[in-house]
Amino acid sequence: MEKFMHLCNKLNTLRLSTNRWHRALFIFAIAELNLLPGGQVGFQCNDPALSHPYTGDTVNWKWLIAVTVLLPLIVLLVIERQQCNPDLAKKQALFWYKEYMYGFLLNITVVQTLKLLVGSPRPHFFDTCEPKEAQTCEGSEYVSSYTCTTAHWLKQSNKSFPSGHASLAIYAGVFIAYYLHQRRSQLNSRMVISAQAISLMSALLCSVSRVWDRRHHWWDVFAGGLIALLLLLYTIFHLCRNFESRIPKTGVVINTQSMVGETKTSKNTGDVLH
Repeated sequence: MEKFMHLCNKLNTLRLSTNRWHRALFIFAIAELNLLPGGQVGFQCNDPALSHPYTGDTVNWKWLIAVTVLLPLIVLLVIERQQCNPDLAKKQALFWYKEYMYGFLLNITVVQTLKLLVGSPRPHFFDTCEPKEAQTCEGSEYVSSYTCTTAHWLKQSNKSFPSGHASLAIYAGVFIAYYLHQRRSQLNSRMVISAQAISLMSALLCSVSRVWDRRHHWWDVFAGGLIALLLLLYTIFHLCRNFESRIPKTGVVINTQSMVGETKTSKNTGDVLH
């Protein structure tokens, strides 16, 4: 009992000496560096669902990260510039962007951890892993343990579940669409609807492309999207407080509507996004 209490005290001390970013980054690093014992889902011989050729990615990781990291920042800065006092616009946009990025980090961490723990074969598993056990098994025999013979794909052929592309694309796309919805009263309605449609369709197409490219099964994409939506609820309603305008660090609520009117009167500007 004393040892248990001592351990609890140590863990509490560690918690107090670190912040949420440190803890999330620590877990992400453990998963990304494969420091946790990874799982391994077996396969059936000649399974057609795992026999597709590897054809590459329609949306590669570099483009995905660039868009999902930079686009929300641009949208927040542009829209907040029109929504509140110019002196506070940048601070407000960066405050929400920080919360968005924390949710983004949680998203990657959850996805990468599940990929490692589950170890589900990708649709191109036989093509890229080339397990030596597949050469001797017959019929529909189930192989519970295997060894990839292709070194380059050793740590990627069995990371199908869940889809990271789908999760990040949906997280960013829905975040932008909902943010625009909350700011729609002072924006050009047609342009808002168009921007929302583009944002959501881009997220959907990125997700579907993972099935087209035979990089994931449909349930991997579904799981990735579900993870994104759950984390969005946390990010939007808890971290961003449903986009109620606040001065960061002070918690003082800003009257957005009055500031919009004041700003527009002083500058004689029209609707943004015309």
